[in-house]
Amino acid sequence: MERRETKLTMEEMDSFYRGKLLTLNAHSSDEQVKRIFDDVDEKYDKVTGEAGYVAFKTCTPLFHQLLQEINNDRTSDLRILDVGAGTGLVGNVLRDHGYSNIDALDISQKMLDEAKKLNIYKNMFCVALGEKPIPGIENDQYDAAICVGTLTVGHVKPVALDEIVRIVKPGGIIGFTLREDVFNEIYDHENFEESRTKFGYREKITKMENEKKWKLIRRDLVENHTSVDEMRAKCYSFMYQVL
Repeated sequence: MERRETKLTMEEMDSFYRGKLLTLNAHSSDEQVKRIFDDVDEKYDKVTGEAGYVAFKTCTPLFHQLLQEINNDRTSDLRILDVGAGTGLVGNVLRDHGYSNIDALDISQKMLDEAKKLNIYKNMFCVALGEKPIPGIENDQYDAAICVGTLTVGHVKPVALDEIVRIVKPGGIIGFTLREDVFNEIYDHENFEESRTKFGYREKITKMENEKKWKLIRRDLVENHTSVDEMRAKCYSFMYQVL
């Protein structure tokens, strides 16, 4: 089934970014996040495309390159979890690189319903990623996991990184993005007052390194958005190996 083209107005695009996404902060609830993405499901690709969102294009090839290097180019059968899969933007890029054993996880069933139309994913998990074990996924189930545009302003909290490590095999790769301003705890927007928006990703990542849960393989500063404000223009692309 193909997705139908959905037209949107500038007011709708502004409503999604400023009226919804930029209202999230480090204390936003899972229900708030779910409601935002449920409301934009069929328009998500269009609205983010017009806003110049490109992280799925800049991070995913780096993830693929690393998987090739550590698996001697034998990557097609690797079992991968797309964390925060949304409508399947990352999955599409992975498929273009030859991957066929991909599962999807997202908080919004409506977003997953859109992703299902692409016939990319074998299994789909509709769950809010946090500290609780994901139902149906045992320890060490995946060769790799990728999480693009999801670990950000209130979408998924830092504690979720422990759960991603749990389900990836030792030696496996976890690739994820973090906006530059969020990683560096910069608050340049009226909705990001420091008193309620201490994100904590940097501290969590460092703590997990010190606990020998994973090790950093590479970190790149890549394009995140090409046509919105400078605050969201860049993101870090992290690649960690599970220990």
